[in-house]
Amino acid sequence: MIRQAAFTLAAVALVALAAVAVVNLLRPAPPLTAAQQARALEAELRCPDCQGLSVAESRTTSAGAIRTQIVRQLDAGQTPAQVRDYFVARYGEWILLEPASPVWLLIPFLLIGAAAAGLIVWLRSARSPMAAPSPTLVDTPAAPDAAEAVRQRVRDEVEALDA
Repeated sequence: MIRQAAFTLAAVALVALAAVAVVNLLRPAPPLTAAQQARALEAELRCPDCQGLSVAESRTTSAGAIRTQIVRQLDAGQTPAQVRDYFVARYGEWILLEPASPVWLLIPFLLIGAAAAGLIVWLRSARSPMAAPSPTLVDTPAAPDAAEAVRQRVRDEVEALDA
């Protein structure tokens, strides 16, 4: 009874988590100002000198030059995607801190889903033997004959070992 309640609660929590994730993914983002777009692009691009920091975090001369180019291009009317494509064309895919493919963003959700499915299968398999216990030798009508047959087999094997 307690396992059933825990299983139900876990399933409801998993469905609620999935619903929140879907709502967040489908919700449209508010339009960004040019300064917000510039900061977002600076956070997406890798500093060519530091390599472990974004352009927004780095204080090197090259990061400052990239920040200036981002502002100039956005003020010139280019979209953030065009600015990003300019830097990718100039430096290669390496300049992006995050992978270009959104498939990589789904991997954590797929792993969580696979773990939850494995947990559900494990809980169901652990519960099934308790629900329907297997009959024992004592419960079956042929138990005396079967038990005697086993005893006789043991006797025969012991005699074979003694000989």
